[in-house]
Amino acid sequence: MTTSPWQQELKKCVKCGACMAVCPIYRQTGREEMVARGKLNLIERLNDKNELPPGWIEAVDLCLLCCSCEENCPKGVKITEIIADARYRQTEQLGLNPIKKSAFSLLKNRFLSLPRFLKAGSFLQWLLWRRLPRHSGLVRRLPLPGLDDKTVIPALPQKHLDDYLKKRQTPTSNLKPVIYFPGCATRYLYPQMGLDLLYVLELLGFQGVVPKELNCCGMVTWGAGDQKSNQELKQRNLEVFRKHSDIKEIVTGCASCGHALKEYEDLPQECEILDISEFLFRHREKLEELVGTDKLEKKITYHDPCHLRKGQGITSQPRWLLKLIAGENFIEMRHPERCCGAAGTFGLSHKEISREILAEKAHDTDATGAEIVTSGCPGCLLQLTEGAVVADSKWQAEHPISLLADLLRKGVR
Repeated sequence: MTTSPWQQELKKCVKCGACMAVCPIYRQTGREEMVARGKLNLIERLNDKNELPPGWIEAVDLCLLCCSCEENCPKGVKITEIIADARYRQTEQLGLNPIKKSAFSLLKNRFLSLPRFLKAGSFLQWLLWRRLPRHSGLVRRLPLPGLDDKTVIPALPQKHLDDYLKKRQTPTSNLKPVIYFPGCATRYLYPQMGLDLLYVLELLGFQGVVPKELNCCGMVTWGAGDQKSNQELKQRNLEVFRKHSDIKEIVTGCASCGHALKEYEDLPQECEILDISEFLFRHREKLEELVGTDKLEKKITYHDPCHLRKGQGITSQPRWLLKLIAGENFIEMRHPERCCGAAGTFGLSHKEISREILAEKAHDTDATGAEIVTSGCPGCLLQLTEGAVVADSKWQAEHPISLLADLLRKGVR
């Protein structure tokens, strides 16, 4: 790969096979070219003319970017960044998938925007979809191309987080401001999750500032190889952060957003990106006082989002929080670190293999006997909900912040 900035990085791979034991795609396919060392071998063969070698597209496309291989690589090869760069090179030659191109245009367009598109869909969704009886989400009502009767989509709300914030009264007491970066999924699909986070912040003495100019974090465009859109979204968010540079803490409840934001260059000086579990652990004495002896009565378990555990190295803080609010009712599953198979748009474009990976997660969740599986990533929560539907399981998927908010609402001290 003589023209690649990753030439030296590729040479660090000694083909030891440590990645084979942890790769979800390899676990399902057993194919050498689907594991990290096989993918890197193909990428390394790219010649000066940038001619894609046979098998390149499938190998580069079939990757969750879950960071499992990178976390376990003894040489510390930056595998996910190499594959993302390979997707960029592929996109340069073949163009971006038309569906993704249209979706990314909505993320960037200030007029024909994503929120307007989703609000229009909220009024029409009941014609094609029906609500699940036990779980949050919808399944198809009529036959739809490429979707079976187990595919779950979120119910599109008629009001987004921004709509609620316009009417929300901020307490008049002296609260310390922190920027809250909700992310697209929370902002437009799960607004209650955002309100729960803001509620908890206020109880702790902080005002969550949500600038309306915030954009998508860019993770989905980066993973698709659309570097132009990724840079545009990054720069827009950086402008917002600079505008509010007097606020030094930026909190998010989305693992993918947190991972993306922590990779931003040129953040304002002393600006700090924090996952909500990190932030709560930092203020654990006050939170422990608020929670007191109250505990959730339902059994819960936890799925580590890849972008939280492997992307940011955050594992203990979410578990501290779950033990605080559930006590002995918190039960670890067998493989909490394994990817659920969502990976942004991967679960939509590669449904069969995504479901195979998801089945493992559903099996591990069933084995705990938990009534709720929690995760700090909205994308994972949607995928886990589908896992329960496919496996005909009764557990539900919830964000830890929503469980905490519900507990605190029952008895604020």
